[in-house]
Amino acid sequence: MPPLPAADWAILRQFPPLSISQLAAQRDVVQSYAAEHLVATLVGWTMVYVFMQMFAIPGTVSLSLLSGALFGTLRGLCLVAVVSTLGSCACFTLSRLVGKALAHAVWPDQLKSFKGEVEKRRGDLLNYIIFLRVTPLLPNIFINIASPVVNVPIFPFALGTLVGCLPNNFLAVNAGSKLGELKSFTDLYDAKILLVGCGVGIVAVLPIGLKNLAGRKQQQQQQQQQPPRTADVDSKSD
Repeated sequence: MPPLPAADWAILRQFPPLSISQLAAQRDVVQSYAAEHLVATLVGWTMVYVFMQMFAIPGTVSLSLLSGALFGTLRGLCLVAVVSTLGSCACFTLSRLVGKALAHAVWPDQLKSFKGEVEKRRGDLLNYIIFLRVTPLLPNIFINIASPVVNVPIFPFALGTLVGCLPNNFLAVNAGSKLGELKSFTDLYDAKILLVGCGVGIVAVLPIGLKNLAGRKQQQQQQQQQPPRTADVDSKSD
């Protein structure tokens, strides 16, 4: 990486920022650096994002904000969507290798409940992961670490993460592209975007509900079509 002046390093060392003013100062430093070293900036940003996501280090929301400030809403969203999914998959892989004991030690009850829900939805895991990512039912850190422990395959995990995290990623990237209009981090939570997220969650879980309803109806029809047992016929004739 090309070197940075000491004053700029002092600003970046305050990451993750605790205020919008700190974030704006870091954006200015990264923007000036990217103007001369765009490839190095992209590589460094990507490596930091994946590293933080892989080891569940807080601060990726600030990186998403910086992405919007640097690259705009559309390009920033595409970048964050891909890189955040890579980071989650890296955390998934690390947990599969060494995280089973940690997950059982930290979340014994939650892990048991999560395993039961996964088994019930084994045929609809993609929609279930999307639903979990959109809604705040389970923390993303827990989903990343616990999913391989309860045998969630990597494909529905990755695709569900990519799709389910889009509303939250868009919220952060879009806010980052309008950083000058923000007064605090609470301004990130736009009511319209939250409604979009709820809508995506409902759409994601709808196939699961419809399939369960169809299965119950089919089971009831099969029970109605079964001939009466011999014992029941004899008792009625008596």
